[in-house]
Amino acid sequence: MEAKFNLLFEPWILALDKYGEVKELPLLDIFRDAHNIKQLAGELPTQDVAVLRLLLAVLYCVFTEYDVGGEPNPLRGDIDGLGRWEELWKLRQFPYEVIESYLMKYKDRFYLFHPERPFYQVANLRNRKAIKYSAAKLIGDLSESGNKVRQFAARSGNKKQYLTYSEAARWLLYLNGFDDTSAKPSERGQDMPSVGAGYLGRLGLIYANGYNLFESLMLNFMLEEKDVEGYAVWETKARSRFLAVLETRYARSIP
Repeated sequence: MEAKFNLLFEPWILALDKYGEVKELPLLDIFRDAHNIKQLAGELPTQDVAVLRLLLAVLYCVFTEYDVGGEPNPLRGDIDGLGRWEELWKLRQFPYEVIESYLMKYKDRFYLFHPERPFYQVANLRNRKAIKYSAAKLIGDLSESGNKVRQFAARSGNKKQYLTYSEAARWLLYLNGFDDTSAKPSERGQDMPSVGAGYLGRLGLIYANGYNLFESLMLNFMLEEKDVEGYAVWETKARSRFLAVLETRYARSIP
């Protein structure tokens, strides 16, 4: 598979600007213009939550390790974190060059399609009797199976079967966060367990909403000393225990 559609550069995040216009923006542009963006404006509020958490993950990766000037300076405790948060808040916008420099180091990890590291996915994962889902199952505001047609669906006709790359990227985050409990990775009756609802689907959450996206992100940004076990998916090559089980018992290959 060819590496395609890099989330850092391709427009995919739906956002409402200060003039009331909804635009699709790349990940880098979201951080550059967060102070001029009113709010995220995806297909569902839950989708916006999933995107918001991705944005927060980037901020944690950057500002637990670097100061607002871009110098390596890992946090040394909660008081240090509070001081760094205050420095960011006083800027009234994110120091874009610092965030861009960090993300560019991992730009190859942000391809939606990639032969080895597709974003938020596992490459070449094969189950012996895997179920194949159509796009209708992946669209969060539709989630329609082959034997249960949704009444009064938000989409109809071919729009149920096709997704643009930008739509696919947004729903990918949504599915990883909320997931459909019926979306089992194997046929019914096999001993492979259902993945169940995603973490956000089980958790539920409340978040603070600011005057613009910069404020919303900052109000939900709790800067503490970085946990040595905490790494973003694009920072680590280690497989989770769940994927290790999949590889051992069901997968033919996971690169």
